[in-house]
Amino acid sequence: MHLLAPLLLLWQIVGAGAKQGTIGMGISMYKPVCAYACHDALASLYLSCTTFSAEGHDMEGMVMKRMEEMGGEAMGTTSEECYATDPVWAQTLAYCFRDRCAIDGAEEDAVRKAWTALSMTEAAYEDSIPPERPAAELAADAVWLNVTSLVNSELYFSYRQTLSEFEFQEEMHVRLSVVVCALTVGITLLAGLYQHLSAGRLGNLIPFGVSKHLLLPALFNGRHQAPLPGNLGYAPSRILSLFIFLYVVLNLIFSAVPYKSTLPTVANAWFTSEKSEIATYVANRTGVLSFANLALAILFAGRSNPLFWLADISQTTCLTFHRWAARVSTVQAVVHSILYTLTYFWSGGANAYYAEVKVAYYWWGIVATVLMSLGIAFSALPIRLYQYEIFLVSHIVMAIMVLVGCWYHVVLRFKYNWGYEVWLYIAFALWAFDRLSRFLLGIYRDMLGTTTQALAELAPGGKLIKLTVYPGTKWNFGPGQHAFLSFPTTGRLWENHPFSIAAWDHGIAPPTSEGSQTARKEVEKDPEIAAAPVLDDSSGSSSRQTSQTRTRPGQPSRPSVTFLVRPRKGITSSIQRDLSLVRGTPVPLPLSIEGPYGRAANLASAESILCIAGGMGITALMAYVQRFVEARRAGSGALKAARLLLAWSYRQREIAEMVRALLPADAAAVGVECRWTCTGTGTADSAAGAGDGRMDVDALVREEAVGVRRLAVLVCAPGTLADEARRVVVGVVGEGGTRIDLHEESFAWPWQLNLAVPSSVLFSQRELAGITSTVHGERDTRKAQSGVPGSREASESPRAKARGGLGRGPPADHRRTSRGWWTGSRLDLADLCCVTWPVPSLLSPHGD
Repeated sequence: MHLLAPLLLLWQIVGAGAKQGTIGMGISMYKPVCAYACHDALASLYLSCTTFSAEGHDMEGMVMKRMEEMGGEAMGTTSEECYATDPVWAQTLAYCFRDRCAIDGAEEDAVRKAWTALSMTEAAYEDSIPPERPAAELAADAVWLNVTSLVNSELYFSYRQTLSEFEFQEEMHVRLSVVVCALTVGITLLAGLYQHLSAGRLGNLIPFGVSKHLLLPALFNGRHQAPLPGNLGYAPSRILSLFIFLYVVLNLIFSAVPYKSTLPTVANAWFTSEKSEIATYVANRTGVLSFANLALAILFAGRSNPLFWLADISQTTCLTFHRWAARVSTVQAVVHSILYTLTYFWSGGANAYYAEVKVAYYWWGIVATVLMSLGIAFSALPIRLYQYEIFLVSHIVMAIMVLVGCWYHVVLRFKYNWGYEVWLYIAFALWAFDRLSRFLLGIYRDMLGTTTQALAELAPGGKLIKLTVYPGTKWNFGPGQHAFLSFPTTGRLWENHPFSIAAWDHGIAPPTSEGSQTARKEVEKDPEIAAAPVLDDSSGSSSRQTSQTRTRPGQPSRPSVTFLVRPRKGITSSIQRDLSLVRGTPVPLPLSIEGPYGRAANLASAESILCIAGGMGITALMAYVQRFVEARRAGSGALKAARLLLAWSYRQREIAEMVRALLPADAAAVGVECRWTCTGTGTADSAAGAGDGRMDVDALVREEAVGVRRLAVLVCAPGTLADEARRVVVGVVGEGGTRIDLHEESFAWPWQLNLAVPSSVLFSQRELAGITSTVHGERDTRKAQSGVPGSREASESPRAKARGGLGRGPPADHRRTSRGWWTGSRLDLADLCCVTWPVPSLLSPHGD
């Protein structure tokens, strides 16, 4: 429901801005063409009331008159009053209308409308027609019109052919642009429909060869999640590469054909050479196509992209196509600019070009084209990876200026006559939809400002930060989700950061409303919250209105969301530094949250599930473990699979303890097997049942594919491991009649941030001093009071021990509130770190 208002706003913006439509779709340029040809054949002639300035004018008559109507300079030799009062002008024009339009079979109403628009006289069309046919025809080189005459036939047909061909080309520009947009969005929707259907029984109808050679492999069956050599970018999957290839080829073809010159068969009234005519058509075509593709780029860049819900496609896919749409739009804008530059040099040399450059509309076009080109250059992967802040800030500024430049380029040139601005209205509306839907989403879920409470805790070893967030209202939690957090104490209220959802508690509802109020008061008095340090003086009551992280018997619990964050540079590093002073103690942290975004993979038809995780990618797959466990508990038949194998390769042994606490206690009993491999150094994690060395992906996939007709493989790992898993799946699919559905959670994201944040994110200097002086003496007491997860050991499941997997459940205090917890990783989060993402974001750093 929260999307209804943004959709209505989008409709209003586009509808209000495009009242008349665009050329060929609501706007007619020169219809009936007979009337406009008559007008233009007479427009350059002097009338008896024409006035001349002292400076005079060196213009090209009819050409300049037509260029005036298309937005060029005005002749200014004959006033409208002169046209309105000159009977010779009215009679000559009216007779031409009647004579030529009768031959063309034009409708009378259309002729009358053209008369009203072109004659500039108040006299009625019928009253202006002379009673007798004019005796003489104007010469082709006539200068004056001082007697009622017949329009020169050669000149009339020249204008008629010129106007007809030009309008045809303008209509083609719009039609082909609409086709590009419709096909792009339509194919995306069809791909979403296919994805939905293929997850069911219809997926069994897909030939193994199609899956093996088209749907599953990377472009060259090599790198996909790992960047290409030299950080040139990321290779899309083979099927996505095919879609991108067809999109680029379609734009190339539409930019190149169809064009037809009136020369040399008929003299062209506007162009002196065939190359100038064709160059103008191509320039206009690429200009309109560039606008259409710019709107597509904005559509696929939005965080609240409607295609996420309509087509159920991943944001990584959308961002990949977003970049290609932006590239195509930029190339077309460059071609548009180059061709118009050439036409001015061809027609009048350097002087003509430099004179045109001084006009405001022209240099606004140059600004837009140059900034689009710089935007593409600054979005190169090496810059995104190593200078992300520069890319981000410059890209947002340039994106805004591109839209501003495009707007003034068309409005100053054509005003609102031809509907070119409609494409910009669409772009503005899509941007507004994204921003407003996200804002309303926050209001709808009551998660803005101080309504959201959170606790931050540093895990043993200091390698992870656990954020337990209490949203204002309950979410519909699920695997594959992420949320955006902003931290008011950093002073950068405009920044928000994407984090993966690692776990949550749906909460236990109270029996009555009165009980709810009583329970809430008891929750706020929870000893764990009372023992936690206060953030800072500026946070006020919001920093004290925190909630429980454990549930006492007979009391309601509030829904909560848990984020596991690996500290990197910037804000996460500052939070880690402050939490190290009170290690093991949850600390209130004011923040705002937006989300969740993302959807889970459809595993309903899989007979067995294999999860392959690398590093912090485990959090994405823990979500599916929890969903599997809940489905097996409920026995609802939502999943066919009776077995799930969780294979995890990691370096830091310290993170295993916190991940272990997220596993349901009965995971092994319902069919979950864990095989963990540690590639780092240190004491062996015997409690986790983890071995040493690299994961044997080939053996895992082949083992799980034996004896099943349909296997689901979920992968969330660094690029090398993810690409290896994809290659193995492609090699195994079809063996023994086994179908394999591969689902990837993208893992790559630039995390190298150097954000300037206050010296303390969590505490004021006064609080830091107090905490530092007392924490060593109080740490054990506070830990005992707070009931921190992990402070007490849980027993290991004998079933899991016998199977060689991880069977340890969460601590006893924690089990009562851990039902329904799973994790989610989405949006290309590397090691579940935070990434600055000011809005609106037009280009994103992954999936080239």
